[in-house]
Amino acid sequence: MRNHEEINVLREAQRNASRAVKAIDALMGKVYNEEFAYELTSERNRFQDFERKAEAGLWEHGLMPKDSSLERAKLWGAIQANTMLNISTPHVANMAIQANSKGIAGLLKVRHNNKSSGSFANELAEELMDFEEENIERLKKFL
Repeated sequence: MRNHEEINVLREAQRNASRAVKAIDALMGKVYNEEFAYELTSERNRFQDFERKAEAGLWEHGLMPKDSSLERAKLWGAIQANTMLNISTPHVANMAIQANSKGIAGLLKVRHNNKSSGSFANELAEELMDFEEENIERLKKFL
């Protein structure tokens, strides 16, 4: 049972970080504030590190990370729709804050439902949630 719970937490961490990387990639062409672009680029690089760590944990369990083309397309479409009429820095920053909050909620939920997961998965999830909380605080200055 512990392996299954470890895998659940690792999958959510990988999905969370992967989604963040893809979202930032989709947003970067719409960001014209240099300081904000630098912040998002820094966040993207760190999310990519989390994604790689979670993938490595999944590989240790003999699993390949899942990458859904449908999920990627839905994310891209949602970002395009949400920025169609407003690409202001405060609007995009608010979108990023909401995405970080949603990521934290997803990780909290999966950790709550998988209490017996291993220390690597729990530590990775905790570190990712802390990072997302820090992102929210840094992004507030762009509102």
